[in-house]
Formats: sequence, structure tokens, C-alpha cells
Amino acid sequence: MIKLSEKVLRGLGKVPKTKPKAKNIVDGVNIVSKKYKKYTKSNISVPLERSPQKDTFVAQTTPNKNVRINKKRENRRPNIGDFLVDRNRVLAEAYTSDLQRVALEVPGASFIKEVNKSSTKELKSILGKLASRSEQFSERGYKGVIRDGVRATMFLPDADKNYVKVIKAMEKRGYKIAKTFAEDANGNIVLNKEGFPKMVDDIDVRFGKNSVPSGYEDVQMRFEKGGNLYELLILPGPNYAAFKNKEHELVYENFRLYKETGLREDEGAKQIIKAIQAEFHNITRQLYKQALDRDVLGSRNISSQPVTFTEKGINTVNNLFKSLKTLYRGKFDALPPSKRSRPDFKQTKNYRNLDTIENNLRRFMEEYKPISQ
Repeated sequence: MIKLSEKVLRGLGKVPKTKPKAKNIVDGVNIVSKKYKKYTKSNISVPLERSPQKDTFVAQTTPNKNVRINKKRENRRPNIGDFLVDRNRVLAEAYTSDLQRVALEVPGASFIKEVNKSSTKELKSILGKLASRSEQFSERGYKGVIRDGVRATMFLPDADKNYVKVIKAMEKRGYKIAKTFAEDANGNIVLNKEGFPKMVDDIDVRFGKNSVPSGYEDVQMRFEKGGNLYELLILPGPNYAAFKNKEHELVYENFRLYKETGLREDEGAKQIIKAIQAEFHNITRQLYKQALDRDVLGSRNISSQPVTFTEKGINTVNNLFKSLKTLYRGKFDALPPSKRSRPDFKQTKNYRNLDTIENNLRRFMEEYKPISQ
């Protein structure tokens, strides 16, 4: 049993005092009450508040890509390239709308918005192209400019013959074919009689003998309107465009790495890389032809025989990959120990680049490997 003190017993049933103590009264004002009111004005809510004074519903939405990009920009200094990209997006909207109307006028032409989602180049791509063209100044005598910030793809059968119809339809809307430097087969600038660079229409028809070694064919042109440049790529159809994107990623970009990493500077290595490339182009030419037939004839009229590497082709490529590494291993072994950047060849930059490019190209080989019987 708990025994309560007399003081506690006397206080039972009594109401607590509400009158403030004398020491808290200054000139008739309760200073404790003022402190409490000041406290309640802070971010901490009043203890007895049961519900907000008014409804405060806030809709939660997922920010789109452009909003995320703008938030990133707030954290860094503005770049002139950002304004260029933003301007190109505005130009691309009007450009693609015009192409949609042109596609309705030209027989057989079609313009699909889903294929043209990336109608502008991002800043990284623009700066990369500018750096690449700047390097050509010492090699070719001129500094290139960015000429494809706004671009689009249109589908049109027999583009090498029918692209003129697209040009006439675009001219009605205020566009005209842009001019560019004339170049010879070696990429050198052609001069006119006065000794100035010769300018020609910026149209590149790559068909037949002028097609890319991989078998890829297209018509490329650039329009000019209001001082702005617009690129147009004309392809046979969506199947052709789909394989073009795959070949560009898995084959073209990787063979370009051989040059960018300096692995083609050695003449022997250059010949080996060309031999590897020839084996890949033997397959890509057939696949481009198959994609063209699908767009023109339809899938039902295409041969069911799949396009693949042969066993002989696979063995040839494997031996060429091995020869390329052996060549650079020999160059490494020929160096005195004091000139070697790493004690082991497999630790060198050349080996890592060779191995990376080889593994990337093997992804394409795996996808089109011979079918086992």
C-alpha cells in the first residue's frame, strides 16, 4: 500500500492556480504569455491544433526530361552551346511540321514522327563534331562548321531518282538547297579559277558506285531558311532505317575507334583492320539488301534464308584479331624496358583498346553467327 503525504492529500480535488506569479508581471503584462505567443509564430504548430485552417492539396507530377535538364543547368554556369541546342529544338518543331506536309504531297513519301524523336543534336555531339572538324584544319585546309544541328529522316522509294520532288515541295515553303565546299575524291578543297573554294549544292547521293562500302545507300541534303541549316536524310523505309542504326552502333562506330585510338597509324595494322572490315561488310551488304527488300516488297516476299557469317568467315576474323594483337605485342617487346609504359603488354593502353574494340565487334558476330545444323 502506497502512503501519500499530507501535502498531496491536501491538493487532491483542487483546481490549479491560473493567476500568474507576481515575478512574471511587469507593468501589468504577463511576460510569459508574450514569450509563448512568439514561440507559436515559428514553424512549430500550435499543440492544440487538430486540423489545418484551409485545404492544401498539392498535385504530385513526374517532371519531364526538359525540366530535369533545366535543373541540372541551374547547378552550373550557362554554356553558349545550351542556347544553340534550345534554339535548334524550336527550329526542329517547325521543320518536322513542314516535312509532314511535304510527305503528303510527294507520291510514295512518308514521314514518321517516331523515327524523328531526336531531330536535334545534343551539346555533347555538337561539341564533338566541332572538335573533329577543327582537327581537319591542318589536314585539309579549312575549318568545318556544324551543319546538322537540326535533322530529320524521310522515307521515299527510289530516293536517288525521286529526291528532286522533295526539293521542289520544300522550295514552296521557303527552303532552298544550301551550299558547301566542293571536294575531290581525297577530301581536298577544290578551288575555282580565282583561287577561292568552289561552292556546290549540299546534296550527297550515295547509290550504286557511290554507296558506302558497308552497302548503305541514302540521299543526304541540307536546306537553308532564314540563315539556319536543316539536314534531311532520305531512306527507303523503316526496316532500312532500323538496320542502319544497328550497323552504325555495332560496326561503324567500333571500326572508327581503331582510328580514334591511333591503332591505324601503323601501316601493317591498317591493312589487317581493312581485312577485318571487309569480312563484316560482306555481311552488312546482304543485310542492307534484305532490309531494302522488306520495305519495297514486304516481309512475305522475302527469302527465309537468314544472312549469317560462314564458318570460314568466322575463322578468318578470329585469325585477323589474333594477328593484330600479335603485331602490337611485337612492337611492345621491341621496346627497351626503359621505354615501356607498363611492364606487361596486357596492361598497356594499346592492348586494352584492341581488346575492347574486338569484344564490341564480337557482339555483331554473335548475333549473325552460323546456324549449327
